[in-house]
Amino acid sequence: MSEKTTSAPVLTDDDVLTLLRAVGASAGVTAGDHGRSFEELGLDSLARFEIASRIKNRYGVDIEDDITAETSPAGVRELVNGRLAGA
Repeated sequence: MSEKTTSAPVLTDDDVLTLLRAVGASAGVTAGDHGRSFEELGLDSLARFEIASRIKNRYGVDIEDDITAETSPAGVRELVNGRLAGA
């Protein structure tokens, strides 16, 4: 009999896409856009703050000071998941 293990929460591509759309990213944004910067996606500092706030509320990870216009959603996902894993 195998034991079930509980995995730590992770920020997935779908979660990132949901966050982007919730803060005003174009409906045409897809997971393929996650490598583009927030600036390229047309998301301003208020949108980045909102993403950081939602991540802190859901995952307990504070990344507000780490998100800039040049940061990409993929970079945010890696940062959050690294901190959740204790890296």
